[in-house]
Amino acid sequence: MTEKIQQIIDDIRLKMAGLDHQLKDVRANNAVLQAELNESNIQLEKSKKEGESLVDAINELKVALEAANNQVVEVDRPAQGRRDDEIDELVKEIEYCISQLKK
Repeated sequence: MTEKIQQIIDDIRLKMAGLDHQLKDVRANNAVLQAELNESNIQLEKSKKEGESLVDAINELKVALEAANNQVVEVDRPAQGRRDDEIDELVKEIEYCISQLKK
């Protein structure tokens, strides 16, 4: 009976050693995964900050573009054409006056 008890105790010790080894492997794997998770979280925060910076830059560019658009002086094409016609008329009148003076 003592031999049988000793055999059972040895079997339990072997199982405990196997479980202890498995536990160490799982803990090591867990440590690796935790380190990867921490690194991923750091990268995520960096990406969020970069994204926020890009959004801020886009907003600044939109404001600058709007300000630039507001500063642009638009030339009214029909009004410019009308001015050209008025200038042509004045030139004709001046030429007519000069021709009258020559007579």
